[in-house]
Amino acid sequence: MNKKGVTLIELIVVLVIIAIGAVLIAPNIGGWVPRYRLRSATRDIVSTMRDAHMKAVANRMQYQVNFNVGTDSYILQHTSGGSLLNDGPIRTAPSGITVNNSLPGGIAFFNSDSTCPIGGSVTLSYQKGGVIQAQRGIILNQATGRVRILE
Repeated sequence: MNKKGVTLIELIVVLVIIAIGAVLIAPNIGGWVPRYRLRSATRDIVSTMRDAHMKAVANRMQYQVNFNVGTDSYILQHTSGGSLLNDGPIRTAPSGITVNNSLPGGIAFFNSDSTCPIGGSVTLSYQKGGVIQAQRGIILNQATGRVRILE
């Protein structure tokens, strides 16, 4: 007879192969998650800084990204009528990611003429057991206001 279908033995063999593959892959997942969070946090900060740069030029007012190193958070702000106003929510880096910067006062300023009064850098790092496992840097060019990621 010519019957079509899957026998119970074939089904069990396939499930065993899938289980073995899952056991081999599962430990590696923990290794790339922190690096993914680091890359993601770096892109988020760069995006916020570039947004501040573009808004400063488009709206002809000073914008800034204010970093709070103690809480690893940052916020986009602008100056209007002598007052400093928040331009969005406070954003926090993912857990395990530390944000440090060399910006004066922890603030990245962007002028309406597409410059920055003071350049600097922001460094994000992932630490495990007090040892830095991975790091990424962000550079802010004073003359052009350009923000770029250091690889």
